[in-house]
Amino acid sequence: MSLSVGIVGLPNAGKSTLFNALATRRLAETAPRPFTTIEPHEVVVAVPDEKLAKLSDLVKPEKTVPATVTFIDIAGLIKGSHKGEGLGNQFLGKIRETDAIIQVVRAFSDPGVAHQQPTYEPGSEEQVLEDIGIVNIELELGGITNKPLIYVLNVDEGDLNNIELLAKVEQKFKEKAILISAKLEEEFIDLTAEERKAYLAQLGIEKSGLERLILHTYDILGLITFYTIKGGKEIHAWSLKRGETAFDAAAEVHTDFAKNFIKAEVINVDELLAAGSWKEAKEAGKVKLEGKDYLVCDQDVIEFKVGS
Repeated sequence: MSLSVGIVGLPNAGKSTLFNALATRRLAETAPRPFTTIEPHEVVVAVPDEKLAKLSDLVKPEKTVPATVTFIDIAGLIKGSHKGEGLGNQFLGKIRETDAIIQVVRAFSDPGVAHQQPTYEPGSEEQVLEDIGIVNIELELGGITNKPLIYVLNVDEGDLNNIELLAKVEQKFKEKAILISAKLEEEFIDLTAEERKAYLAQLGIEKSGLERLILHTYDILGLITFYTIKGGKEIHAWSLKRGETAFDAAAEVHTDFAKNFIKAEVINVDELLAAGSWKEAKEAGKVKLEGKDYLVCDQDVIEFKVGS
C-alpha cells in the first residue's frame, strides 16, 4: 500500500532538517533563509516494528522487509499561498496529492534563523499558535481540508519535555502534536544505533522523536500491519487499512493471491512467538483458518492458501 505524507510549514520552520533526519542522510538543503526547498524531495521510511524484529530473530530468514511510509518535503508556505504568493501554487498542488500532513512549527529560539513576519518572539508560545493558524488558514482557503494531520513542534533540545506547550496546541487545534528537535534528530544521522540509544537515555527519552512521529503517522493514516513468512526465507511486514479483509490483504501481497484465494491461516504474532514455531503453534490449535471476509487484525501473521 503506497501512501504518502507531506511535510509542510512556514519557511525556516525546520521541514528540510526533519526530512533529512527521516531519510537518515542529507538529501534536502537546509539554510536560514526562505524557500530553501524548491523541488519536493521524497523518501521511503521503514516503520519501527519491535515485533517484526522478534519474528525475524525467531525465524532467521534470509531477508526481512519492513512496512514503509513515504514522506515528501514540500516548499514553504507564506500568507497568500492560496492566491499563488511565494511558491503557493506548487505547495498546494503537491499537498493535494498526499494522504496526510505533518505541519512543522518553529518552536525553537535561534536569532540566526529569520522568521517571515513575527508578531511575537520567534519560537515563543504566542508565535507558535499564530504560525499554526497561518498555515491552517492557507490550507483551508486552498481547499485542503479534512486530511489527517500531526503538528510537529520543532523545539530546542532542552524543551523536549515541554508538555505545557504540547497541551496548549492540542487543546486549541484539536489535533495530535509531538515535540521534536529536528536539529538533534539530524545530528543522529552521524551516530550509530547504540550511540543514539545512549544519548536518548541521557535525556530520559525511550523512543526518538522520529520513531514516535513515524508511528503516529502510521496511526493517523488508519494503517495496521500484517506479516507473511515466505518459505522461512523472507519475512515481510505489509500495511493495510484498518477494517480491511483477508481478501484485501491477499491482494496487497499479490494480485494472483486475491484472484485465486481459498483460505487464510492466521495467528497473532505474539502467539506465534510464544509457541516458538509455526508447526508448534498449529499443533497447539493457535492457527485459525479464515475466509476472505475475515477482518485482519493488527500484527496478524497470515499464510494464504491459493488455487492455481
